[in-house]
Amino acid sequence: MPPCAIDFGSRFTAQVRGLVREERQELEMVLKRLSEAFGQPHAHSGLGVRRLQGNYFECRIGRDLRAVFKLEGSTLTMAMLGNHDEVRKFVKGL
Repeated sequence: MPPCAIDFGSRFTAQVRGLVREERQELEMVLKRLSEAFGQPHAHSGLGVRRLQGNYFECRIGRDLRAVFKLEGSTLTMAMLGNHDEVRKFVKGL
């Protein structure tokens, strides 16, 4: 299966700017692995990918940070970054 394309929404991009360097590096590594492994459950199990609602999923970025994305065809559209509570709030607003 070819890697999924990743699209960055404006909200996500703004939230990335607020990360410290180490968090950005971790995010970059996780997104690369996510792009290559999404759709292959055994390959992405270590990323903590979990379906939230509909076509929305989350994956872990380090211990406290999570990235929420939407599957649109073969593209993963990154929607937001946040901790557990921020992700819950985002999902409630869907």
